[in-house]
Amino acid sequence: MATFAEHKKILKFIETFKPQLEKLVEASGKLAATHFTKSFSDGGFTDESFSPWKKRKRGIDTYKRGRRGESGVRSLGIDRGILIGKGGAGRLSRSIRSKRFGSLSAKIYTDVPYARIHNDGLMGKAWGKHSFKMPKRQFIGYSGKLNRQIIAFLDKNIKKQFNK
Repeated sequence: MATFAEHKKILKFIETFKPQLEKLVEASGKLAATHFTKSFSDGGFTDESFSPWKKRKRGIDTYKRGRRGESGVRSLGIDRGILIGKGGAGRLSRSIRSKRFGSLSAKIYTDVPYARIHNDGLMGKAWGKHSFKMPKRQFIGYSGKLNRQIIAFLDKNIKKQFNK
């Protein structure tokens, strides 16, 4: 059984290691945010395996507003990725953040109001009037692959601290 002096030594080590552990938790959160942001460029979500998102129904918008172009129709930007806005980097993908809570946990979140409709495939309203069912295009959530990456990252860095 450990003596009081040994317990005191262990507690002191834990206290000196706490700032490094908090940094590792913060870095793990950033690793997770990067993994989820990558879903947008990949066009799908990676859990144990990659699940591509459902394609758009149509590639041309026949609803004409204002002046017409040469062809009389507007392209929806079918050459860009799904859930990626005009210009190649949508608001939704840029909104993914990580934040450390307490000393040993991090939260990955987005503050975009329509994110849940896309991620979970819920009912929504277009322009506040017309109801529609959005297909599920998950970009954030549990990922076995991400968990293994975080465990490997923590394992490597904690071992590095103990071997100092």
